Amino acid sequence: MTDYSLLSFVLRGERRKAILRCLDKPKIPKEIASACNVSIHNVSKSLKELADKGLIKCKNPKDKFYRFYELTNKGKNIIKELK
Repeated sequence: MTDYSLLSFVLRGERRKAILRCLDKPKIPKEIASACNVSIHNVSKSLKELADKGLIKCKNPKDKFYRFYELTNKGKNIIKELK
């Protein structure tokens, strides 16, 4: 079932869309920034927004460096809707 409020949230932000599409496997913010051609600052901001909505999660939140992010099931469903 599609959550249209989440879909709308993602569609309103090109960075958010790009980051979700980029997360085909767990990645660190620097890899995401490079793949999406977005500044690390904007990636960090978008990762927080996406995590707050439950679309992504950090695999190792206790680490200070090299935090890996991946899609949640909600995030994977949104990606399917974007295609």
